[in-house]
Amino acid sequence: MKNFYSTIKTLAKTVVTTGALLLGYAQAQTTLSPGGIAFTSYDSSSTSVDVFSFVLLAPISSGTQISFTDRGYQGSNAWQAAGSTESAITWTSGTALPAGTEVYISALSASVYNPATTTSIPNGTVALTDGTSSNGLVLSSVGDQIIAFQGGNGSVTGANVTCIAGINYFYTAGSTTAAWNSDAVGSPNASLMPPGLTGGTNAFYTGPVSGVTVARSGKFNCTGVPTSTVANIRTAVMNNANWTLSTAAGSQYSGCTFLASNPVITASPANRTICAGGTTTFTVTASGATSYQWYQNSGSGFIALTNTAPYSGVTTNTLTITGATSAMNGYQYRAVAIGAGSATSNAATLTVVSISTTGSKTDVSCNGGSNGQATVVPSGGVAPYTYSWAPFGGTAATATGLSAGTYTVTVTDNFGCQATRTFTINEPASAVSGTTVVTNVACNGASNGAINLTPAGGTAPYTFNWGGGITTEDRTGLSAGTYTVTITDANGCT
Repeated sequence: MKNFYSTIKTLAKTVVTTGALLLGYAQAQTTLSPGGIAFTSYDSSSTSVDVFSFVLLAPISSGTQISFTDRGYQGSNAWQAAGSTESAITWTSGTALPAGTEVYISALSASVYNPATTTSIPNGTVALTDGTSSNGLVLSSVGDQIIAFQGGNGSVTGANVTCIAGINYFYTAGSTTAAWNSDAVGSPNASLMPPGLTGGTNAFYTGPVSGVTVARSGKFNCTGVPTSTVANIRTAVMNNANWTLSTAAGSQYSGCTFLASNPVITASPANRTICAGGTTTFTVTASGATSYQWYQNSGSGFIALTNTAPYSGVTTNTLTITGATSAMNGYQYRAVAIGAGSATSNAATLTVVSISTTGSKTDVSCNGGSNGQATVVPSGGVAPYTYSWAPFGGTAATATGLSAGTYTVTVTDNFGCQATRTFTINEPASAVSGTTVVTNVACNGASNGAINLTPAGGTAPYTFNWGGGITTEDRTGLSAGTYTVTITDANGCT
């Protein structure tokens, strides 16, 4: 009785353990939907071993099973009969694998490809699960198809089968990506579109090499990858224009890098302040980027820049602006980092400092004098301002004690931006002077002399001072003697 109990206990323990193992396997198996993989190459040129590869479009766990058959679908749930040339194989993954992994099947072996090292590593096992071929699938040199599925215990005619991908390279009249071999279903090399698959979405026809010549090998040529989404991979691979076809033997893998992360912006450009006419740069830092595109917003939204003045480096991580104008004040700039996908930086603002000036002056009053002055009034820029007059005039906003000539003032704001203004100080063309016409006294002791005075130079009008309160320009009724007159112009010059 004790031994019987022990036996029952051991058996129960075995059942529990086995159940746990089965449960663990069920949890490990990844169920894929149609489009969960996409074929990336095939080679049917060998008479003994045919090969193909596919890319995972979803991550799978270790122990996941995917089956492949070259049995053609005949419609109404009927398939070509299994046998020595129509069979199925099942790959069981040896490790968990991420989306974007390319898997290569050669006869009854499997490996995964690493595009970074261009090497392949064996992965999992491949077993014949339908038909009698000792080398797995038999992809006829005159054309065939490969259909990926799960369920059915490795047979496409088994229970609970889900077709997940398909590729067809057999040419018949009317073959299209959507319809496959619509008029040749009686041939062992032909197939209708398998149930659950859609042409151009998760199954496709490669087309012939040319005319009616069947492509014995073909591979995806990497157009459109790497990319950041499996949807983009699927779109690229399902486009037969992105395939290289041949009548000769092909390569084992497509060799593409399929899936990569979007670039990550690690440092956005910083705001910049420069003087009008100056040069500055905006820089973005990103990981996973292979190129860049800079955009400008002048107030109506961001537009892509081209390498035309004042911009250069618009497709690098550093944008250079040479000769910024005051009209560009307030413009915003941002970069799009491009890699497998894209990432956009924050926007940075350009501040262009522009100083403008007004001015006034006072000319020299008298010819040869030095009482001229000039005043500059700046606006814009960043106060406080400094001033420098040349050839002389000091360091204030107003220069005094100026003689006739040209003077230039340089105004510098607190940011270092500068503006210049030029003043011309004038003076009367000549000094005040006068000419006289004298009429002498006619007789000794008489008083009929006269002086006719004509002023010149300086700035009219003039005033006259003969002394004794006499302020007329001319004199009459003069007796013999010496007379002196002071001529004063409008500026007080004498």
